[in-house]
Amino acid sequence: MSDAVKSEIKSLETERCRALMARDLKAVATLVDDDLVHIHASGRIDTKAEYLAGVKKRFVFRDVARQDLTVRVYSDIAVAIGGLTQTVEIIGTSETRQMKAVVTQVWRHRDGAWRQVSFQATNA
Repeated sequence: MSDAVKSEIKSLETERCRALMARDLKAVATLVDDDLVHIHASGRIDTKAEYLAGVKKRFVFRDVARQDLTVRVYSDIAVAIGGLTQTVEIIGTSETRQMKAVVTQVWRHRDGAWRQVSFQATNA
């Protein structure tokens, strides 16, 4: 089962990246838990509502890609660690930011689904 869960988490993370680039807020909202704590590489901490508002009103994700994602499973918790590169435009400005980070994510299985409960990016 552990290998199946690892594969599922990697697929969910691929879907999260796709949803960000497609500006599919409904899909992003489904993938993150109501208890989400999203820590940006800048140190800013967002709740789920704040994170989704940022995705909608502050950023256009031009490219989001994961590298070398490793997943460890502990019963109903999965921890995913790996590289993240992304290109983001800041809405209302001409600013584009390139980001290269190492990210730790915690996914929790509850009510029949895996959802991300924690995200922390560290600039690489």
